[in-house]
Amino acid sequence: MKTVRLVILPLWSVLAAGLTVGCESLQADQAGIFSGVGAKLAGAAIVTDDGSHPVSTLLGGALGFGGGYLVGVSPEKLDEQTRTAHREEALRANDRAECNPADVEDVAAARTADLNADGFITVDEIVAMEQAGLSDQDEVSRLRATGQLFELSAQQERYLEDRGISLTVVQKIRQMTGS
Repeated sequence: MKTVRLVILPLWSVLAAGLTVGCESLQADQAGIFSGVGAKLAGAAIVTDDGSHPVSTLLGGALGFGGGYLVGVSPEKLDEQTRTAHREEALRANDRAECNPADVEDVAAARTADLNADGFITVDEIVAMEQAGLSDQDEVSRLRATGQLFELSAQQERYLEDRGISLTVVQKIRQMTGS
């Protein structure tokens, strides 16, 4: 039986995650997608003992329950010994995705869905693959080729679907959770 525990975070960290600061390139439609999600959920994140929620496990709710832009993580970044250092990398990857989203040129230069080869997958990388005209099968193949573990929040699913990502791709991402 899977053990699930509720982790309560300091309110200041959740509120800070909800603010969009310092991103002049942030588009209006992106600004409201993830901001405030954590604050609305009062700092709660669900984490399972077996690591089947890899993004939540790594971030510990630092981006709120919605997960921000981060949807995938390399398994080695979940190691308990180095998780704190990787958490900082994950937060930087989230900020990079928010301020400087991946684009079609990045897709052409990459072999996997990890377009910037940082060990994380963000929603902008998935959207860029769609904008580059990749088929659902090619998008899923590139996601699998990363070897990463994925976790999508309901907000992220809506964000992807609103940008043309098919339900098929979203369902395949859900299946790549490592559980």
